Amino acid sequence: MISGHITICKVYKDGSEEVVLDKQNIITAGLGSSFIDIIQHNGSTWADDYRPRYFQVGTSSIGYNESVATSAYFYQLSAPLEWSAYGADTTLTVEKRNRGFNASTTDGTTFQEILFTSAHLSAVQFSSVDNSSSWFPTIPDSDITKLFLDACETEIVLDENAANGQTISEIGMFAKNPKGLVKDTPLLIAYKSFTGIPKTSAYSLVFHWSIGFLGGTTIDRTSYGKGDTTKTLDPKYKTWWGKRGRGAGGSGGRSGGGY
Repeated sequence: MISGHITICKVYKDGSEEVVLDKQNIITAGLGSSFIDIIQHNGSTWADDYRPRYFQVGTSSIGYNESVATSAYFYQLSAPLEWSAYGADTTLTVEKRNRGFNASTTDGTTFQEILFTSAHLSAVQFSSVDNSSSWFPTIPDSDITKLFLDACETEIVLDENAANGQTISEIGMFAKNPKGLVKDTPLLIAYKSFTGIPKTSAYSLVFHWSIGFLGGTTIDRTSYGKGDTTKTLDPKYKTWWGKRGRGAGGSGGRSGGGY
């Protein structure tokens, strides 16, 4: 079963750390629809487009109910930060992208973004929006700390200059461009809400995130900090969830092949 685990730490200037959250997260419907696209050859032909490449943090909660079967059917944060809220001096690269989502229709004409409900595939259409939810900090390759055949581990850092004055209470991870559109159209694949953390310049906020078939023999949940030289990527597995791209010895990404 696909699952996710997230650990949030405050890392202070003197190097000390404080763990503020260590829990499972919710895997959203966007990851499931991406798997369907891979199987049916309806999505991108580039492995890199399915990797976690963007994230957002926000100041509210989407309010999902895990006891409801369709609780994972959402594609956005409740109150994602806009560009200016990340701060002028942060090391983050924040980009404007159309946020992707699945929409459904009941009359065959009018489509609305799916929220906590399901629909037949024949009544679903992929769409995107450019609004206040369209600012995405990037996740560089160096912060995808481990890749396996069936899972990946990612480190997300809000540095000391990022999002100060904001009370962070939600985070979402987005696949780069699973539909293979001309421009990246990030799709939410994992989400976590938590008790609000007032962000200040006294510390960096570090998120260690594992997603995949956790608990098997191919996953190591060890968290690696910035600059830790012990973290490694086996060159055979430099594409997310499989040897797609150039194959067993390649680097994947857009220089690779298709399905």
